[in-house]
Amino acid sequence: MKLITLNIFVTLILFTSCHTSKTATSTTSKETTSIENVKWKLVTLMGKDVSDKNAFITFSKDDDKVYGNGSCNNFSGTYQLKEGNQITLSKMVATLMACMDMAVENQFMVVLERADNYSLNGNNMTLNKARMAPLAVFEAAEKE
Repeated sequence: MKLITLNIFVTLILFTSCHTSKTATSTTSKETTSIENVKWKLVTLMGKDVSDKNAFITFSKDDDKVYGNGSCNNFSGTYQLKEGNQITLSKMVATLMACMDMAVENQFMVVLERADNYSLNGNNMTLNKARMAPLAVFEAAEKE
């Protein structure tokens, strides 16, 4: 009898913990339903991990401005969202600080010029060109 009670207790604990985990995951994925007013941290650029570079981008819904940091310099411009997750970004203007390693920043600026669509998956956003592999992958860092 003790064994049956113990099995029921363990089963209930496992069931409850699995249910809690699924609820937390679905809540997180609902948090980012738009690319706007979220600080997006750059984690992958052209398939390479760049999460240590502190580059980010933010799309401000209030004034259709985009701004961020390419790992050294701040940049800004404008953007326009269209049907089907299409996006148009203006040519970015950036500060002109000289840094030791500008490779990530230079490539990031090229990606921003080339990207024509985006996709959202939970707390991740990708910038893409046509149906090619993602040019850049971002994680939601915080809501603005």
